[in-house]
Amino acid sequence: MLAHEHDPSRPNFAVSPSPSSSSVVSQHGQTIPSRQPRAPLEATCEVPVTWPSQTQGSTTRLGSLGTCSGGGPVKSRQCSSLAVDFGNNIWTDGTNNRLHQSNLRMGNISRIFITHMHADHVLGIVAIMAVIMSGVGQTEQGLQRLREAGLHKKPDLNIYGPAGLRSFIRNQLNLTKITLAGVYAVHELIQVGEEPSIGCKEVDLHINEAVGRDLYPNQDGVWPHFIDESGHKGVKGWSVSAGPLRHRVPSLGYVLQEPAPRHALDTAKLMPILQANAEALAKLDPPVKHPFSILSHLNSLPTPPPYKLPSGEVLYPPEPTGEPGRKIVIFGDCSGGTPNKVFERMCSDASLLVHECTNAAIPESVGKGEKGRKVRASQLEQSLERKRDKQFERAAKDRGVTREPWIFHGKNCTDEEKVQRLDEFEDKKRQVREKANSRGHATPEDVGKFAARINARRVAVNHFSAMFPSPHYLSNDPYPSLLGPTSQFPYPTTAADAHAGNVPPGPLDSSELHLRLIMQSLANQVSMEWNRPDCPEEFGGPPASENGVSRPASVNGVDISDVDTSANGEHKRYLKLAVPARDFMVLRVPQHELTAAEIEDLQDAEKEIAEVMKSWAEDGGAYVDDTDGKRRWVGVQPEPKD
Repeated sequence: MLAHEHDPSRPNFAVSPSPSSSSVVSQHGQTIPSRQPRAPLEATCEVPVTWPSQTQGSTTRLGSLGTCSGGGPVKSRQCSSLAVDFGNNIWTDGTNNRLHQSNLRMGNISRIFITHMHADHVLGIVAIMAVIMSGVGQTEQGLQRLREAGLHKKPDLNIYGPAGLRSFIRNQLNLTKITLAGVYAVHELIQVGEEPSIGCKEVDLHINEAVGRDLYPNQDGVWPHFIDESGHKGVKGWSVSAGPLRHRVPSLGYVLQEPAPRHALDTAKLMPILQANAEALAKLDPPVKHPFSILSHLNSLPTPPPYKLPSGEVLYPPEPTGEPGRKIVIFGDCSGGTPNKVFERMCSDASLLVHECTNAAIPESVGKGEKGRKVRASQLEQSLERKRDKQFERAAKDRGVTREPWIFHGKNCTDEEKVQRLDEFEDKKRQVREKANSRGHATPEDVGKFAARINARRVAVNHFSAMFPSPHYLSNDPYPSLLGPTSQFPYPTTAADAHAGNVPPGPLDSSELHLRLIMQSLANQVSMEWNRPDCPEEFGGPPASENGVSRPASVNGVDISDVDTSANGEHKRYLKLAVPARDFMVLRVPQHELTAAEIEDLQDAEKEIAEVMKSWAEDGGAYVDDTDGKRRWVGVQPEPKD
């Protein structure tokens, strides 16, 4: 992770809404308008999203810098990295070149967090340090001052991660002879049975290195609140805890916790009182030269005691609102959740869970056989893809297994065929899960079950296999319309639609729609497990009561017993929908619970997802109305005749 000061003139990960579109999908003679974007003021990241009782400017947004696993990068995805934007500070997990392409002011970065020591997560760290702490202009006098400071250097950049990180960075800096300005420190989180990778004696330190901490877990095997920013104005008291994950190498998950929100001070009432005491405050020992500084003192964390003025009046710090603070859980590579039950409890009631989802089985109703495989492999370098195919076939032969057929159940399938192919798909998911878990990675089922156990409010998945390239949505919104226009940029951008005047969006084609639905299928599998037992049939839940299984009477506490869920029916309920992250996608966390606007977005997205996925499964495509008003079939199957 990285932290840096926010510059209001340079919005970070600006998200603009998709342009208005007249696209529609038609099913069974019915025409359903595609989702329309919100007005620009609602959709842009430049607008602060605040607690009602907090100071203006308090924002929390998560921006994806990279969403590919170690099998990448591919054209549309860089290797895994993300940024949590607090408004005045940004903390980022991972270190890759998307930082250069973002609007982040890299010179202000103050913290980097590493989850584990695999190449796709650490190889870029020294290059990033060379930018943050550029030694261009460094002088011999400056280097001499660093030498003289010895063990008393104060770090400008703090780096946290597993054992081995300190040695890795120090060796790379020594071997590459990079000249840096400023000071860094590496703090290693030492797991049970490990030792620090290297010491911090003065003779051992790099010239730009300060003494780092060796952080050992407590008796429960976790690191609670190993960073506490209660005295740091930039992140308003957020703390960081960590715990172990199950992977092929030691891996860490991080929990970012906001303190309980407090009511705002009544400054209009307090300022005249402070002004009246200004002269007396200036005569105190030590003097209070600026009486309004007491307001900052009262707002500070941890909560200070009441302040007695010379006049005898007592000023009290703001009271808690009773609402929970936001909690963001970020997991590095792992096979699903955490084996540590104490750490799992620390993750409970997450406002946002970000979890890896490297592998997934895609049903034939979405994948459509070889067509889907070609779409998924379209961004792989072809000579490498042929090499990988040969290696797979050789390894499969050695293990005595073959490629399993994709599962298909479409409009012409009988009930018996659907049951059989659903059973086959469950078997396919089991095989994919066993393979993923054996390599320390997760599948949608793993993520959804963990999200349900910790009662997560929002879920985003990332770290996808290179066989899951990113769709080319025009918007960086987490829930763009499946039928929206296509960005013509060959690579992800921070805001493709901001450049639409020079590079206009392109029409949706079958390959792009296919790719969008493959990724949506992956997310639906997460959502199915996350919402159990309230998940409806169109998202993989139990069938309706007329097929012998009762439909739940409520979803997330909302009565749905009388809700018409047909295409034109009223949607009173909402599902919790997982988001498949894309590079530069932004997910806002305005408060712990979902806001009314977020629920409305979920309702709109759920309705469109169910309709388009159904049309694709049964007919192999969907109808789209282009901007000229012409109705066009987009699919991998011929336009239906009926």
